[in-house]
Parts: sequence; structure tokens; C-alpha cells
Amino acid sequence: MELINSFLPAIKTFGDWGYWIVLLISLAEALPFIGLILPGSILVAFFGLLSAQGYLNIVNLIWFGAAGAILGDGIGYYLGTKGVGFFSHENKILKLSHLEKAEEFFQKHGNKSVLLGRFIGLLRPIVPFVAGLSKMDKKTFLFWNVIGGILWSATFLLMGYFFGSALPAVEKWSTGAGILLFSLLVLIIIIPIILRRKNR
Repeated sequence: MELINSFLPAIKTFGDWGYWIVLLISLAEALPFIGLILPGSILVAFFGLLSAQGYLNIVNLIWFGAAGAILGDGIGYYLGTKGVGFFSHENKILKLSHLEKAEEFFQKHGNKSVLLGRFIGLLRPIVPFVAGLSKMDKKTFLFWNVIGGILWSATFLLMGYFFGSALPAVEKWSTGAGILLFSLLVLIIIIPIILRRKNR
């Protein structure tokens, strides 16, 4: 908590820029190039935590995060329509193995893969690319993209928000009550060991 509090004065100066930062992170995290190395979900969840501290509005954050995610997947879809030239065995980031896994996932789950793939690690920024490559219907892609973008944004921002809300309780438990609970746990583990040795 102390570490977070040390960052808050600097973050407070962002003001409304915080919403645009979340939008940019969400957009970059969905791109085939940057999304493979950027921990966008973690960064977005961190802004949810800041919202719980009263610095940003959680509802506005969700909408900005969703807008970025939807736009990022849209760009990925467009790049996919231009072919597979971006991926190669020599490329350390855009590996052909990533593309192959995404293609298998897309074939298995069909149109819903645009929604499901958003929540799966390395597949997240590649599935929209595969959707474009497979010439998925634009309206169908847009439908699943919008639903997925809103759900993804809400999920990670609310995770951060609820964690931030729970921090005061965690602090309390880490003092007196936490020490007492830990001591009881240690006794429960140690006493049976001592009794077994005595019986031996």
C-alpha cells in the first residue's frame, strides 16, 4: 500500500489524461506487433486499482478501455486482410508458431474466437489478424469485437478496482489479526509433528 501511495501524487497530475492512457494501452495491447510484448491487462488492472483510490471514475475507464480494445482489434483485422507477410520464423516477436496456434483456435471456435481469444495470452493480439486473414464477415467481426472489448475492459478494470477496495482490509489483517492467524496456523502444523516424534 505504501508503494502505491508513493505513486499517487504523480498519477494525480495526469487528471483526465488517465482515461486516454488506458485507451492507448488497450489499443496497443490488441495490436499484433506491440500486444505480444506489452502486459496490457496488468496495466489496465492497475488503473482500476487507482480508481478505487478515488483518482479516476471506473465507469469512464471501462468505456475508454473498451474503445481502445475495439479499435486495436479493428486494426489487427485490417492488417490480417493484407496477408501473412508480417509473420516469419526469423521474427523473434511475430513468430509463425503464434500465427499457427491462432489459426487453429480460430478454426475450432469460429466467430466466437474473436471474443474468447481476447482473454488468452499470446492469442489475444493475433486472433483479430487471423479473422482478417480468413476474410471473416466485417459485420460479424464487429459484433464480437464490440462485445469482447467491453467485457475485457470491464473484467480487468473491475479486478483492479475490487483489489484496490480490498487493500485497507488487507492492511488490517496484516497487523494484529494477521499475526494471530499466522501463529495459529504455525501451531496447527508444528504440534502434530512434535506429537509424532514423541510417539516414535
